Amino acid sequence: MPNLRLVDDPSSDIYSKINRYASCNNEILIWGETGVGKSHCAKLIHKRSSRSVAPFIEINCSSIPPGLVESELFGHEKGAFTGAVRKHAGYIKRANSGTLFLDEVNDLPIEVQGHLLHFLESKSIHSVGSDSDDSIDCRIIAATNQCLETLIKQKLFRADLYYRLNVLPLSIPPLREREKEILPLAMDFLAELGGQHMQFSEASKEQLTKHQWPGNIRELKNVVCRATILATNDIIEPEHLMLANAASLGACSKNTESAQSIERCIRANRYNLAATARALNISRPTLYRLIKKHNIVLDPS
Repeated sequence: MPNLRLVDDPSSDIYSKINRYASCNNEILIWGETGVGKSHCAKLIHKRSSRSVAPFIEINCSSIPPGLVESELFGHEKGAFTGAVRKHAGYIKRANSGTLFLDEVNDLPIEVQGHLLHFLESKSIHSVGSDSDDSIDCRIIAATNQCLETLIKQKLFRADLYYRLNVLPLSIPPLREREKEILPLAMDFLAELGGQHMQFSEASKEQLTKHQWPGNIRELKNVVCRATILATNDIIEPEHLMLANAASLGACSKNTESAQSIERCIRANRYNLAATARALNISRPTLYRLIKKHNIVLDPS
């Protein structure tokens, strides 16, 4: 991912905090909507810290089955449980001397939160089935897109863990609040995707800056990727962006109803009509009607 412009702007608060946070070893809690670049910020802090030569390990807490979280984080001994055929070093131990980034930390089971708190306070871990503790020097950076204070009230997140992680808070604003970054980032993605020779029309630029970007930077990259596929020449037009809130892409839009636009979108979505309808921001019955109206021939497969 191209650098977030706000973290490379010396005048920005984010730039200042990243550099200051990189110079110490305290825990960091990053908050931001999905797709704003929390992982990128965590990597920058690690890269600019004295731990940069040691491992940076990133895990998404929501992707680990609840029953395996403790073993994955803290490790286990051979024979600790059914299926434990060999000793396993957990993520914390593998990040020794480096940084462990816990994305979506709000999804950690409540009992595992207690074990994580113990590690933060003692800097030692007790792997499943072990008779002793191992001292570990690992910095924790956690991230969430949820309001942890609300989860605390709902008894879903430990207040003591929250206060322990929130020593150095970092809030990443959504892309819709960083309008000046949108076009430079879009151009960065265009170059990254091999479209250096392509450019956005003025109408496309206007749509890019006016879009609300609920998916933030991740959504922007996907939109640019799709546009490079749909564009038939070096100019990316609004219909290639297929932004849901663009006037030219509503259900009654002339561009959306053109046979060429529909066929390109069908191909881009590999003939998945449900995905095509979502991309065009129309219902499937409407898509079927347009296919019939324009006599669009679908791939036989």
